[in-house]
Amino acid sequence: MGSLSFLTIAALAVTVFVVAILLVRANSSRKETPAGALSCYDLQNSLFSPAERSFAGVLTGALPEEVTWLAKVRLGDVFKARKGLSPSERASAANKIDRKHVDFLIVRSSDLSPLAGVELDDRSHEKADRKQRDAFVDELFGSCALPLLHVPVQAAYNQSELRAKIGALLATSNETSAPCRA
Repeated sequence: MGSLSFLTIAALAVTVFVVAILLVRANSSRKETPAGALSCYDLQNSLFSPAERSFAGVLTGALPEEVTWLAKVRLGDVFKARKGLSPSERASAANKIDRKHVDFLIVRSSDLSPLAGVELDDRSHEKADRKQRDAFVDELFGSCALPLLHVPVQAAYNQSELRAKIGALLATSNETSAPCRA
């Protein structure tokens, strides 16, 4: 019986050793990127389309000193599902804003708090699915009393005109700071 116990213990030790080796190999292979997995990516030439880049320069000059802008901000970084919703309602609300963004978000420079959104509307905004998306985004901004300005894409922009529109927008934003109603 003593030799049987020794054989059992030896077999168990070998099994543990083999399992340990297999676990180490499995963990090290997870850390390595599979061959070719990253070969499907290229660096973007620019973060902006030519129209967005043109507008960004004008927007910079049209903003008051204490205000700045951020570009292509995810709606999920601006809005969140309300407390008090069931887990499925929260997930549904989060999914509605997932993978959507606003072209430009005007924020207070001191704390980056949102003051207004700006959508640069090109021809794609005339498509039915885009109109539906735009209507949802308009409602979302409105329900949270966050102004949203739609600016049609143009070959050139009048900075003074844009400054006046943004000034009026920011005045509205300061008057209607209220919690979301959505």
